[in-house]
Amino acid sequence: MGKAIKFIHCADLHLDSPFKGLKNLPEEWLTDIRKSTFKALDRLIEQAIDLEVDFVIMVGDLFDQEQQSMQAHMALRDAFQRLQSYNIHAFVSFGNHDFLSSQTFPRNYPDNVHVFDSENVAEIPFYKNDQLMAKVYGFSYQHRAVLTNKVEEYQKTNDDCFHIATLHGSLGNENTNEHAIYAPFQLSDLKQSGFDYWALGHIHKREILAEDPMVVYPGNIQGRSTKETGAKGCYIVTMADNQTNLEFIPLSPIEFRKMKLNASDWTDITNITEEIAERLQLQQPQEKILTQLTFEQVPEHGEHWFTQGFIDEMIDYLNQTSHQNYVINYKWNKAAKRSQWMQGGRFLEELNDALQETEIDQINQPLWQHIDGRKWLSNLDKEDKQDIEDEAAFLLDQLLHEKEV
Repeated sequence: MGKAIKFIHCADLHLDSPFKGLKNLPEEWLTDIRKSTFKALDRLIEQAIDLEVDFVIMVGDLFDQEQQSMQAHMALRDAFQRLQSYNIHAFVSFGNHDFLSSQTFPRNYPDNVHVFDSENVAEIPFYKNDQLMAKVYGFSYQHRAVLTNKVEEYQKTNDDCFHIATLHGSLGNENTNEHAIYAPFQLSDLKQSGFDYWALGHIHKREILAEDPMVVYPGNIQGRSTKETGAKGCYIVTMADNQTNLEFIPLSPIEFRKMKLNASDWTDITNITEEIAERLQLQQPQEKILTQLTFEQVPEHGEHWFTQGFIDEMIDYLNQTSHQNYVINYKWNKAAKRSQWMQGGRFLEELNDALQETEIDQINQPLWQHIDGRKWLSNLDKEDKQDIEDEAAFLLDQLLHEKEV
């Protein structure tokens, strides 16, 4: 073929994300958080310009909400105009958050922007110096959900160029509740399709599902909670003949992280405070970090630190002394006594078995079916369910040992 192209693959910008659950942060942090998706977009455009890419591929959920704000609309339009001034093209599809029928403003984007404007898979050519270099394939969601496998609609042409498929969807056998299963696909179908690159979106975890051809989730460009930890960004993709190279570029101005602390041998809360401060400092943030702490195996003599508010005071102190790292919340579990009652007679054995067999989804089903309740609920992932089970066991453990207190 003797051709080469370089492009950015990104997805799930979620401009104007409300960052639910973080409204109690100090105003300075809250302001930075609300600006973070827009700042990540600015960094994306700066990378595209500095690296002189041929085009940018954005695979769905550019906006976070059905009713887009003027700020989000104009920020994206301004970004496209900056790309146009450097003759950089953009290929855009919309997903389940910003589906076509929901959009608030007309898409008066500049000519360098190519939108997949239908739920039918289409192809858009990319020319460089009047030579056909690539064809980009994709579709947008017309409504909130696409429940069918769309892969059969992707039909590669016989043109001598790179063939790049974009797909905002979920691996069909994915065992997760973090994201709804939209536009499900099987990895084997993508690998056998004949395309040179599959640019995926929808799943916020960065992952390379296959390398021949490349099947890639870039993740989102800015984490939105402690479920989306670590650096977030995009991939720079270089394709030449039969070789494809990826380079991850971090973009997120704020990172979410989790830190686990083993409290089993703690005796002095002052020393604990110093230890945690050192651990937080060792994270060496290049950006601002929001951290969730988990205190594990808290000894019996240390339980009053939590029940009487000493840990809350410690967290306040840590947050006042750091400008780059903020502890947003914490969890704790005490050293279990369950081994003392799990084998304590038939009733207790059956109680323990019931804990192991509890189906959280089945218990919560009436809430999700309630016309008002479901507006305020989000899907529980595996970690959420485990937290609920652990808390239930913890409360049960407390009740069974009340006489010991």
